[in-house]
Amino acid sequence: MKGGVKIKNFQAVYPFKSYVIDTVDCHPVGIQIKLRRDGRCSLRCPDCSAKMGTNRERETSAYDLSCGGGPVVKILYPSIQGYCSACASYHTVRPAEIHPTRKATWRLMRYVSLLARFVPMSGMTALVEVPAATAWRYDRDVLQADLPEPDLDGIESLLIDEKAVRRGHGYVTLVLNGDTGELLHLHEGKKKASLEVFFERLNDEQKASVKAVCIDRNGAYRAVIDEQLPDAEIVFDKFHLLQNLGKVVDKVRCEENQRASDADLPLFIGQRFNLLRHPENLTEKNSSSLDKLLGANETLNTLYVLKDQFRMVWTYQKPGWARRQLKGWIGMVRESAIEPLMRFANGIERDIEQIVSWCKHRITNGRIEGFNSIISRVLFKARGIRSVDYLFLKLRQESLLQS
Repeated sequence: MKGGVKIKNFQAVYPFKSYVIDTVDCHPVGIQIKLRRDGRCSLRCPDCSAKMGTNRERETSAYDLSCGGGPVVKILYPSIQGYCSACASYHTVRPAEIHPTRKATWRLMRYVSLLARFVPMSGMTALVEVPAATAWRYDRDVLQADLPEPDLDGIESLLIDEKAVRRGHGYVTLVLNGDTGELLHLHEGKKKASLEVFFERLNDEQKASVKAVCIDRNGAYRAVIDEQLPDAEIVFDKFHLLQNLGKVVDKVRCEENQRASDADLPLFIGQRFNLLRHPENLTEKNSSSLDKLLGANETLNTLYVLKDQFRMVWTYQKPGWARRQLKGWIGMVRESAIEPLMRFANGIERDIEQIVSWCKHRITNGRIEGFNSIISRVLFKARGIRSVDYLFLKLRQESLLQS
């Protein structure tokens, strides 16, 4: 269709408010749609809605979604500079469907943003003929425009942790709503200042609504929480505690391996993960080989039993019973005289109230731990981090879709 032939009803496929399609030109390289201002729609000031006079007009272009998976679609439209006498200011008027600074429609940009959830940026060109760097900017702009601001009202529990997102131990601090899993905050670093930025955004009423905060006991966040949320209870994360105990188990296994006789050394082969697994997760073959090791090594047998007993604290409904169980466990550890385990138990005794508070609030950082795979997927598709702000938008999008 050369020569700018008018096509009826094309407006339904490519709608532009206050504009009408003048001509559509179809070429082998793509489709060109020319718009003109609807004469029935007067120019209005975006600030005061008063009528504006036209100061100057120039033809501008932008790209839109392809038609039926075909070639590119180019939009030509009049960009009109109007003057508002009421505001004594100039304003540029363009179709609302076109981004004010990108040469693209919101339709195209949102489609690219949707693809960015599933397709690496480097592969975007093959699908929509948009370069990777441009696709990244489209995705960022769409997320900034479409994602709602974090809801900070009525939060009863918070989950706080740090995650490595760059080589060389580049960390970020994450804060999630413990009830919904909504990502509320992401800031570079894992120091106190990284968390203080979040609390600066909360008013006194929002802080007062928080009843519990789940953190890793080895983190630097406790002092900030004590200062900002004096009435909230701290819950030390179950998974971090079990992970710390796992390191103790591995340390003792290595020590016993070094002390083992030549006859017992074969019993240690392949037992690292068997010792770390819970009994219900062992296969029949793994259980059989582990039993042989535990039968030959009294220290490891005692350690394995105490490891399994420790996780029983999270089966209790009331803090009092959990506290009693933990105190009994600490006593058994001291009787075992296993030095690395005794050091771990000393820390547990110091933090016993923050551990048993789980019985009241029943929150863990499991939701944040689940972010590990999401973070890896986002970094892979984006080919690394261009900005922490963009990473926050991507992870917040995923948290809202999963909550």
